Formats: sequence, structure tokens, C-alpha cells
Amino acid sequence: MWGMADGDVLFEQALALLLDGEGGESLMKSAALMRRAADSGHAAAANNFGAMLHHGRGVHQDFAAARAYYAQAAEAGLAPAMFNLGFMKLRALGGERNEVEARALFEKAAHLGEVNAITFLGVMMMTGEGGPKQFAEAQAWWDKGAELGDNRCAFNLGMAHAGGHGKEQPDFVEAWRWFSRAHDMGNHSAGPELERLASVLTEDERRQIEG
Repeated sequence: MWGMADGDVLFEQALALLLDGEGGESLMKSAALMRRAADSGHAAAANNFGAMLHHGRGVHQDFAAARAYYAQAAEAGLAPAMFNLGFMKLRALGGERNEVEARALFEKAAHLGEVNAITFLGVMMMTGEGGPKQFAEAQAWWDKGAELGDNRCAFNLGMAHAGGHGKEQPDFVEAWRWFSRAHDMGNHSAGPELERLASVLTEDERRQIEG
């Protein structure tokens, strides 16, 4: 029976093979080692092997098995695995769709600073998927995600302000600021939104932006 120390060794060996970039036989060997590490109870290995099963890297693609390994890692408290498991539940990959459980997993991972979870949680809160609509909370999470460097969160904040979600009317000035920030962070969708806003801004709004 493998212990956690053995799991650490196997995981490091699997990572070394995975990162050598050669693919083929190395990738298959990495998958085999990653599985052994995961089966020893190594959380990061369980998440990584889940991802290999999810995407068919070094093993045959198996969504149900991927979900099970993600669940193992999530139960051990690994935030990326919580996101991965939530994503599979949201997309009905490897089992039934369950948006309530997906949202709960995203929220748990978001509290641990997982930016993918923050992005998805905000969307679900904004749309009311898997729970009530919570516009202010969604924007607060996206603000945190943007501070962590996620350009999707900055872009989503631009969309929220441009659409007036949770407000009496749109705030094009704030939308412009967030789209500009998203653009500076490398979001390719922000440029067209800035062009659209430029065509509807009032002179007063332009002065606010320039000031």
C-alpha cells in the first residue's frame, strides 16, 4: 500500500515527465504515475489525473472518472479541483448537471482565491443560475478577480455597468473604465466594446472619463 511520502515521489516523477514536453510515451508514463500518486491519496495528483482524464492526455478520455478524481481532490480542500468539479457539474460532464452544487463549489473555491471560480460564480450570481440573482455580490467577486489579475472579471464588470444590471440605469463612464482596464490586461473583447461605447457617450460622460 502506498503512503503519502510515496505519493509525493510519484507526483514529482509524473510532473517531471509531464513537463518535458515530449508527449507520446512520456505522457503515458506520466499519466500512470499520476494515477498511482492520486490513488495513494495525493490531492494535487488526483486533480492532475482528473484533468488528464478530462482532456484525454496520456489516457483515454473518461469524464466520469475525471469527475471522481476531481471530487477526491476537492474533498481534500484543493481549490482548483473544486472549480474543475463544479465545471463538470455545470456542464453535465461525467454525470448529471447540477447547477446548485456547481455554484456552491465555485463559491467555496472563490473564497480560497481561485480566479476561475470567481469568474464563473459571478456569472451565476448575475444570471440567477443555481441560486438567487445577486448583482452586488457578483460585482464584488469580479472586482476581487480583477484585482487578482483576471481580465475576464474586468470585462464582465464593464458589461454589468454598461447593461445597468442591478441598477436603475447603465453607467457608461464606469463601463468605459472597466473595459479600458480589461483591454490593458489583454482582453481582446474589450476593444469592440469600447468602440461601441464611444459612439453613445455624451459630452459630459467624455469629460468624466478624461478627467
